[in-house]
Amino acid sequence: MAKQANQSKFGTKAEKKVADQLRRAGAKVERSPGSRGAADLKAEFPAKTWDVQVKSSRTNEAAELTAQERTRLNRKASQDGATPVLAQVTPEGVEFKSTRSGRRLTPKTKAKK
Repeated sequence: MAKQANQSKFGTKAEKKVADQLRRAGAKVERSPGSRGAADLKAEFPAKTWDVQVKSSRTNEAAELTAQERTRLNRKASQDGATPVLAQVTPEGVEFKSTRSGRRLTPKTKAKK
């Protein structure tokens, strides 16, 4: 039970790290209650929306989505009119990828005034 609690804390910490990074880039970010949905986060930028599934790893090897998770996320994003995004969190940082094309995505940072 303790291992599961530690894993849950680790996942929550990763979600908060991703949410903070997206907010710094100008997105309004909402977290899925209990992270039970297809997407852990919804990030709304001025011109686009991302449905984000966060996967974290304690090693430098990035965690991937299962085929079922990818299908669920892609379906939800289609319903929402959003881009389905995998946020891979490792000790080296966060990388964002489209789950449809596999291409790397970069949230645009806010213009400084």
